[in-house]
Amino acid sequence: MENKMRFSLINIILALITVFVLFGCSDLKNNIPTTPQLNVHQPGFTSPSSPNFHGNVIKANNYDMRQCRQCHASDYSGGTTGQSCKSCHVQPNGPEACNTCHGNFSDTTGTFIAPPRDLNGDTSTTIAGVGAHFNHLYGDSLSSNVQCAECHTVPQSVYSPGHINPGLPAQVNMKDIATTNIASNAAYDYKSMTCSNTYCHGNFSYSISNAQPGDQFAFIDSVMVGNNKTVTWNKVDGSQAACGSCHDLPPKGHIGYQQFPLSSCVSCHWTVVDAQGNIINKAKHINGNVNVRSN
Repeated sequence: MENKMRFSLINIILALITVFVLFGCSDLKNNIPTTPQLNVHQPGFTSPSSPNFHGNVIKANNYDMRQCRQCHASDYSGGTTGQSCKSCHVQPNGPEACNTCHGNFSDTTGTFIAPPRDLNGDTSTTIAGVGAHFNHLYGDSLSSNVQCAECHTVPQSVYSPGHINPGLPAQVNMKDIATTNIASNAAYDYKSMTCSNTYCHGNFSYSISNAQPGDQFAFIDSVMVGNNKTVTWNKVDGSQAACGSCHDLPPKGHIGYQQFPLSSCVSCHWTVVDAQGNIINKAKHINGNVNVRSN
């Protein structure tokens, strides 16, 4: 009898424990708080039309994106958030690529990194930040395309000293082809938006004393010179780069000055122009050299 009572008591205790555990766990499960979703961004952070768009926020932060790496990983591939910036910023450098802030954002090749589309989103050539960038860097019909480094100091990264600071307007430091020959004083005037004294637009002088003996017959003076034309940066109608605008046809000091027609250039410069005066080899025009005959 005693054993039966002990067995019944044990069963009752086990039943009570089971009821307590079941109901207790049920209440506990129902009251477990959900982990709040971390969201450090304001509404509209991914909407270009919103004032809270991340492009506007980053611009207001002086284009410093390094804080984004804390959550999105050092290469912006997602990190702790699982949200990769590279789904939109497809360049290897992600949002730190050049065309994030200027140039063609849709370009996946990394080629079109200069305006049109300046830092304010402008694409009109009348705007100083846009101007003739495209014509020089991508659409030059008269010579090889100009490189960014010929007018600007190109940074190694977005945070390189002198890139973002001291700020706009971008610093123009002409060098290379722009300062070839006698054009060491080539300059850009921010107020008038003009380029002056550049080799590209006719600030050159070629001396008969430096010419090959077989080419000296082409001189009617001691030097041949260009027109040293001052051009307006935001005037992009083709008139400032028309054939004969940077140097006369042929240049002053050249045999037949103001007499030879354009079609006669091919007689000595057939590697550069055709019989109609069209440039057939852009690498041999506005290159710092006189390409005559077969050279």
